[in-house]
Amino acid sequence: MKPVICTLTLTAAIALMAGAGLMPAKGSPREPIRIATMIDGAEVTGLSANGLGEIFVNVQHPGGKDALSEGAVPTQIGYLAGFDPATFDGGSVAIPPKGERDRVHVAAGDYVVLARAGEKLGSGQILGGVYDTKGRLMYVSNAPDFNGFVPLGANSAYLYTAWEGAGRDGASAVSRLKLNRVNGRWQADLARSRMMDLSKIDGTLVMCSGTVSPWGTPLMTEEYFFYNTAVWNHPDNYDEDERPGFRGGNDVTYIKPKSMNRYLGGDSNPYRYGYVIEANGAAGDDVQFIKHYAMGRFSHETVAIMPDMRTTYLTDDDSPKYINKKYNTASGGVLFKFVADRKGDLSAGTLYAAKLKQDAGKDPRTTGFDVSWIKLAHGTDEQIAAWIAEYDGIGVKDYVEGKTNFISNEEINDWAEGKLKKDLNGDGRIGSYKDDRPAFLESRRAAAALGATNEWDKLEGATAMGNKVYIAASSIGTTMTDGYGSLDWATGTRNKNDQGDIALEKEGCGGVYVSETGSDYNITHLDPFVIGRNTEGKQCDANLPASPDNILATVDGSLLIGEDAGRKHHPVDMLWLVKGN
Repeated sequence: MKPVICTLTLTAAIALMAGAGLMPAKGSPREPIRIATMIDGAEVTGLSANGLGEIFVNVQHPGGKDALSEGAVPTQIGYLAGFDPATFDGGSVAIPPKGERDRVHVAAGDYVVLARAGEKLGSGQILGGVYDTKGRLMYVSNAPDFNGFVPLGANSAYLYTAWEGAGRDGASAVSRLKLNRVNGRWQADLARSRMMDLSKIDGTLVMCSGTVSPWGTPLMTEEYFFYNTAVWNHPDNYDEDERPGFRGGNDVTYIKPKSMNRYLGGDSNPYRYGYVIEANGAAGDDVQFIKHYAMGRFSHETVAIMPDMRTTYLTDDDSPKYINKKYNTASGGVLFKFVADRKGDLSAGTLYAAKLKQDAGKDPRTTGFDVSWIKLAHGTDEQIAAWIAEYDGIGVKDYVEGKTNFISNEEINDWAEGKLKKDLNGDGRIGSYKDDRPAFLESRRAAAALGATNEWDKLEGATAMGNKVYIAASSIGTTMTDGYGSLDWATGTRNKNDQGDIALEKEGCGGVYVSETGSDYNITHLDPFVIGRNTEGKQCDANLPASPDNILATVDGSLLIGEDAGRKHHPVDMLWLVKGN
């Protein structure tokens, strides 16, 4: 909020800005500027920039419709033309009245729509269409997330977009739009655009955000939302009743694993989903999609890559509020770190999980965390792929209540005991396990078993510029709050007498944290950067970000913050700019 008011005193300027709604709540450590508002019911996704600093952003699921069905408003893929975060010196765009929430409003420049879900592509496919291995349309997603810009020349590019699926139907898609710059603005050439074939990697499950690597490859992630693998082949997930338990149905999980069975035309292997995916050769005709198993399996939100091109930070998006208590199907998330063996090669490296130690205090606006790292294991894509193959062909016929066809909690505990050389479950012995597959196939549970912090409530975006790393949590609630207690990673049993590693005052509007690393790019402390503020009921201060999700650090040192707030928090979802120093 830095409008040019040269003729006013500082006190008068501050009063004027506060009256105009351009100032954050008193005590906020930063002053965010609202630079865009979304269509009613739409989320801010696809936040990314190209080499020219142009900002790409999607209007995801307008009206809250994740599938493009009759009557749904199509999602929009677009960019901010004429907006430069480095030179922008204006104030916040106003929140539009109800009658004007059918379009994107911006503080400067224009929002240019490149394409909409449902449009016909030159390949004969539909934009956002999820096609099975035989090329048959399953449904049309209205939920684009990641955008990755791949330049082909000064006035030509490809824009890769990951589509989340359609609500509980998690089978996902990737599109490639051909872009041409015409009269100074990008336009999509739909006749030369297509949906990509993902069958060689057995499809994807709940595609989410990502980044473009420093070496130019799109990196996308699977936010697979599947904490308890044991119920992947539970019969109730495959019968005719497709309602989740919280809506009176019998499905054990929110995301339907049968979606992947339908995609494949046979039994799906849960250990083939939940990874970082790299698109090699993205500028050419022979694009190779690779799942990097060595980076761990969990609810990946995104990837932040440091300048050494080896150190990456990975966020794990889940919340215990989604738990099925009988089967312990959800938990808090874990902050992970992956250090590759070689620059620009994510196929082999060491996976770590963060252990937090809270600073004195409980105020989320002032309280940070010391961070140490617990080594899980070193792994390679090749070795882990061999372990994954051992679980192919398992289906409903193999399910036995109270047992599992996959890696069990007991095996994870034995693995952790072997690592720590310690009896963790009090049975009088120190267990062991034959290899390190728990670290890569059950990464969050393995991390928790070793003592890592699995208490983040909706750990979302991560982004880096130079030695700074930013991390977003869309809610500071449940396991992050003082008084909630902690959850046993294996059973989900709540212990109110153990507050765990994170015990803050509740802030349902979430916030963004920052770490300034050293020359080794290692996070050792997280500080609050911008924290939302609850006002009345579930509503959040409209002059601060709420439920931060996609975040993007820009070359000038600024930070963009996109919301997944919904009407319960803000009238419309918003895009914010925090100017660099």
